[in-house]
Amino acid sequence: MLKIKQLYTQILLTVVSLFVAITLVNCNGSGFEVADSCFNDGGDPLFSYAWHLANCGQKVFAKNGGTVGMDLNLRATWSSGLRGNGVKVRISDDGLDNVHEDLTGNFQTVVARSRDYISGDSNNSYKTTTAVPRDVVVGGTPYNDDHGTAVAGIVAAVAGNGKGGRGVAPKAALSIANFMSALTSTAESVLLNQADGNDFDISNMSWGIKQYQKTAVSANYEAQLKTGVTTFRNGRGAIYIKSGGNSYYEQCNGQPNDVCLGNSNFDGENVNPYQIMVGALTAQGYSANYSSPGANLWISGFGGMYGDSAPAILTTDRTGCVRGRSATNAGSSIAFENGGSGNSGCNYSVTFNGTSSAAPTVTGAVALLLEANPNLTWRDVKYILAKTALAVDYVTTGSIPYPGGTTANRGVPAGYSWELPWRVNGAGFKFQNWYGFGKVDIDAAVAMAKSYTSTFGTYTESTWISTGTINVAIPDNSLANAALSEIQILSGGNGALKIEAVRVRVSITHNDISQLALELTSPSGMRSILVNMNNSLLNVHDYSADVFLSNAFYGERSEGTWTLKVIDGHGDAVSGTLTNWQLQIIGAP
Repeated sequence: MLKIKQLYTQILLTVVSLFVAITLVNCNGSGFEVADSCFNDGGDPLFSYAWHLANCGQKVFAKNGGTVGMDLNLRATWSSGLRGNGVKVRISDDGLDNVHEDLTGNFQTVVARSRDYISGDSNNSYKTTTAVPRDVVVGGTPYNDDHGTAVAGIVAAVAGNGKGGRGVAPKAALSIANFMSALTSTAESVLLNQADGNDFDISNMSWGIKQYQKTAVSANYEAQLKTGVTTFRNGRGAIYIKSGGNSYYEQCNGQPNDVCLGNSNFDGENVNPYQIMVGALTAQGYSANYSSPGANLWISGFGGMYGDSAPAILTTDRTGCVRGRSATNAGSSIAFENGGSGNSGCNYSVTFNGTSSAAPTVTGAVALLLEANPNLTWRDVKYILAKTALAVDYVTTGSIPYPGGTTANRGVPAGYSWELPWRVNGAGFKFQNWYGFGKVDIDAAVAMAKSYTSTFGTYTESTWISTGTINVAIPDNSLANAALSEIQILSGGNGALKIEAVRVRVSITHNDISQLALELTSPSGMRSILVNMNNSLLNVHDYSADVFLSNAFYGERSEGTWTLKVIDGHGDAVSGTLTNWQLQIIGAP
């Protein structure tokens, strides 16, 4: 059975380590242990803290270490000389310390479309000159954001310079598009600009909403993303990599004292086929207990835990001991974060985590792929990642029970699996909602990319195929009498494609949609849970043409009968009605 996630906060129990500590040898006396299998690529004094690059079971400053070998698997790629050279990565985030000692060598000094997006900033225009330092003061308020600097370091901290650690692609070129700063405008134009520009190959988007609400799809944002994947990089398409979310456990409809279960598909910016959605893994190779599940996930990178019980991610931090995650007044239980244990300049942190850190590990991986084969299209990149992913925690039998410890919406009907374990679809791809296609494997992906020739046909998005108005009852707390509805796709007709993604648009009347599970089954019999029952949408009324994405059917043919199943999982005499659903197939003839 898949390891059940547990909330690592004061509300829920601390995650218990599943592994007995391995006796290792302290190589350098800097506070952690390294096994003989570890490698050091030279020139970076903090490299051995970077378990995501070379996992030797090191604890860093945590109580427990990881699993030896559970890392990005990039040793052969680096040894071949690939470091992301010539690949341009935009960090869509909250700013970037471009004078940081371990970043400045990769920061683009001439950035055609890197914006601050800060109201009142005289530089709030497309830059064509040297980028301003990140310590800029606007209206007397210091620019104190540190998230983008941490993300950038995971992607492309400089290698071999005698400072800090290094990025996954340590020669990739960095630029910044400010989106998350508290001083940034909230206008939709700022969101659209995150996908705009054509001056980058990859955009890392380590942001999203708290998933206790269902947000609408932005048609304009999706249109801008589609423009990027179809026209940027000389028609090969920009690569957009986005965090899946940190809402496995989430507030119930925003209520501070109730804990429910979120879903990456609740974020309307996560339900399009143009982005690569990323889940987070721990140093032991399990889905992190915060990582949002979702049929929309594509791949898993390393996010780590919190740095005390289990390792987080080493990365760059704001320069100096006044600002950033690591500072003399940080108050952390980890001395490194307070300017000790070899971090006297407070320029680095070992507590960064989340799908925010998982996404840039995948961004770095893709930068290495593009250096290995610059002709890869955005669809090629997605295919190679899926084809070479490692299905960690691979169990295909049994059921995953509803997690205990939440204070609302407990349990599921007898005989029902709240979440599905790993499944193999009709095209032979393994998929699971916590991992997507699995852990990114850089050496395997690069090896495939080097000799890869695209075989994709013309990219096609079907029109929405609708049931029309229907009135299918959703009985209260009933698995046996769940609502069922079918859509037929005929050979040669609308939607008859080799699948690259599937989207569902659903309308349901129900006074508490948190109680409902939504499952889609393809003609091959592959099941995909779009929404888990008893979730964080507590007391939210109705689905009104809400959109969900599934990647579980990747590579299958779409012709045949598709079935949507709606199950009410909570007994309180509240029933509902499935009134309409629509299907969109994305792929090629």
